[in-house]
Amino acid sequence: MNLKKFIWLLAFPIAFTSCEEDPIEDPVITGCMDELALNYNADAVEADGCTYDAATVLQESSWLIQSVTGDLGDSEIDLLLLTDLIPPCTHDNLFIFQEDNFVSMEDNIDLCEEGEESILDLSGTWIVDGSVLTIENGTEVYVLTISNLTANSMDLLFDYPFNESIDIPATIVLVAN
Repeated sequence: MNLKKFIWLLAFPIAFTSCEEDPIEDPVITGCMDELALNYNADAVEADGCTYDAATVLQESSWLIQSVTGDLGDSEIDLLLLTDLIPPCTHDNLFIFQEDNFVSMEDNIDLCEEGEESILDLSGTWIVDGSVLTIENGTEVYVLTISNLTANSMDLLFDYPFNESIDIPATIVLVAN
C-alpha cells in the first residue's frame, strides 16, 4: 500500500466524524410564570423574577398581618409583643382592598373586646401611587411604602410613633389569606 492511500484511509474517518452536526438544543425560556405579574411570560418554563402592580395584587386577596417589627438601632423588636400598647386584636384583622378604592378591616379570629379597639383603623379609602400605599379613614392618613411585593406577600414600611418624641422605622408584613 502506498503512503497516499494509507494517509487517506486514516484521514477519511476523521473527516466524517468532524463534519457531524452538533445537536441543536432548544434554549430554556426563563421568565415570570405568574399570571398576575406585569411581566408574565406564557412561554417560560423556568421561573425568573416577577414584577407586580401593587393595586392589582391588593385586590386579588384578603390580607393578614404576619408580623410587625420596629428597628431600634441595632435591635429589632416585635411590636406585636407590646400588648400593653397594642391590643392583640390589632394584628388579627383581615384587610380587604376593593376595586372602588375602599379598604375594610374586619376582626378575624381574636375579636376586639368591649372598650378595646385596634390601634390602627385602616378602614377607609386607599390609593397606590408607585410604591406608596396611602390609606385615609377620615381622621388619620397612613402613608406606607410597599417593598418585597409578590403575589402573596408584601412589606409595608412606615414610621411607628414609639413614644411622644421617637418615631422608629417599622415594617408590617402582609400575607394573602
